[in-house]
Amino acid sequence: MLSKGTVLVFAAINLMMVTAYREELKRTISGCQNGAEVTDDELEEFEKPLIPKNDEEKCLMACVFKSFGVIVDGTFDPKLALAVAKDLLKSDPEKVKKITAVVEHCGDDIPKKMDNECELAGEIMKCYVKWEKEVGLA
Repeated sequence: MLSKGTVLVFAAINLMMVTAYREELKRTISGCQNGAEVTDDELEEFEKPLIPKNDEEKCLMACVFKSFGVIVDGTFDPKLALAVAKDLLKSDPEKVKKITAVVEHCGDDIPKKMDNECELAGEIMKCYVKWEKEVGLA
């Protein structure tokens, strides 16, 4: 059995990892918006699994995906997407298992290549939102 001190250390490490991820995401979004400041509220809204409603939202998502290497030259790589997700969520093995199921489903449903990266990002999010409910992430 783990001592209270050990549990607190694990909790602190988990919090630091989540905080580091959120700061990285905040910097990435800011870079995608020409350096505009990103508030905590905007970050929380961005983290929600929503289907982008317009070209601006699709292109912001595409920019973030490109920054993390999930979209490269109009190509979606589900294996790379899974590797990025596993790295970002390594502190939550249950969530990694569920994300793996989502990416496996979406890897077959999403076009691998599209000329319009903004539309590709929209397709990725449509599939993610659909399958997250199926695997219990939503």
